Amino acid sequence: MRQPTRSDYVHFVPISVKWGEMDSLGHVNNTVFYRYSEDGRIDYIHMIADGGDTQTSDGPILADLRCSFRQQLRFPADVEIGTRVKRIGRSSFELEQCLFFAETEDVIAVYNTVVVWFDFGAQTSMRVPETIRERIREYEAVPPEE
Repeated sequence: MRQPTRSDYVHFVPISVKWGEMDSLGHVNNTVFYRYSEDGRIDYIHMIADGGDTQTSDGPILADLRCSFRQQLRFPADVEIGTRVKRIGRSSFELEQCLFFAETEDVIAVYNTVVVWFDFGAQTSMRVPETIRERIREYEAVPPEE
């Protein structure tokens, strides 16, 4: 599998590592990496949803999240999480995220995520709305697979 590069992403969220995120071994605890993913994922989804109302009858839910750690992270540090849609399916899309040291190509972690578009009233998945699909296609530097 090819290692992601900064040029694969157009969407970045800056993050400052906090002292309290470290564990007794002196590096950022693995659970914190999932919060960093959330920061990037929520910011990206908010952007493609055009800042839309979060109290709607349908929307995105997290179905799967995996993180591959490439190196340790310690305080103090400034990092950036890049987020992109790798593939759009009928009712879901796959995100790829990469945590970089700020303004470098140094990869700290790579994430793979499945987000499902969900009808909250019917409690079932539904087709990803065409407006969301179009915004993703227009925004991405690397076109998502479909």
